Amino acid sequence: MGGSGAMEKRKKSAIVRFPAILWAVMAILLCAAPASVAEQIDVPQDYLFVDTVNTPVDLNAEIYYAVYVDTGATLNLLAGAIVHYMDAYDGSFVNIYGGIADQSGIGVFDGSTVTVYGTGFNTNDGTIDPSGNFFTVNAVDGFGTLEVTYTDGTTISLLVFSSNSNVPIYLVDTSGGGSIEVQIDIKPGNEHNNINLKSKGVVPVAVLTTDDFDAAMVDPATVEFAGASPVRWKLADVDDDGDDDMMFHFRTQDLTLDQDSTEATLTGQTTQGALIEGSDEVRIVPFCQRSLINGFSGNIRPIWKYRSPIISSVKGCKRNAYNR
Repeated sequence: MGGSGAMEKRKKSAIVRFPAILWAVMAILLCAAPASVAEQIDVPQDYLFVDTVNTPVDLNAEIYYAVYVDTGATLNLLAGAIVHYMDAYDGSFVNIYGGIADQSGIGVFDGSTVTVYGTGFNTNDGTIDPSGNFFTVNAVDGFGTLEVTYTDGTTISLLVFSSNSNVPIYLVDTSGGGSIEVQIDIKPGNEHNNINLKSKGVVPVAVLTTDDFDAAMVDPATVEFAGASPVRWKLADVDDDGDDDMMFHFRTQDLTLDQDSTEATLTGQTTQGALIEGSDEVRIVPFCQRSLINGFSGNIRPIWKYRSPIISSVKGCKRNAYNR
């Protein structure tokens, strides 16, 4: 009888222990699972691996010993972030607007695009080209020191490593109210960029991501195109090159263009306050496309066979408008 009671007690104990063991195993597995990039950003850690493609990662209040930016990934380093070492692998994009501790090391691989935004670019070790747009390391030892002052006034020195002295770091000077020149495409897919100023629709304009500018850094609230503010915008790969561009739409009747306009300009700022500006050609469709054709359309059929001057002018206007 006593043996039976002891056995029953052991069974109950085993039943109680099994869920506890299961939960313990699950907890271990969860802890062992790798954290996502977002989780790593929310909880500061020693190392960060940025491997998200077409989704830029911003760092502005984190501390890392080392950050690795993988092929196709984009990292925007902002004021407040502290990184002691960074590797920009081939095909990666790194935009430095602030952050990084003094004398931090940056490993630049062939095919990577590293851009530093600031003023007062200088170097005691390495080379800045005569145009002031590129910095490269020394060919002999493979490293150089780039000095820069960010827009928030912080002056730091960046220690750059590279196995190839021809790999540049792009420099964008944001001083003196000067603007960063960006590439825009008015009415993507339309060769002539025709605009009818009488239209009640919208004009699409894309700010393109290039090797030295990330369109995702444009602040939509600051953007104007030909005097008009955007009514909507989104990130999209407009030119099918594998990276996201910023597509804006502007009401046609808000544009400050006229019949003589041949070019239109988009202005704005990045999220870090750097001014941007880009222009593209436009071809204004004459008012007659709608006003004359619609105004005389009721008279065309009754007098068609007489080839009146009115019909001739309307037909000619229509050809000029649509054959541009």
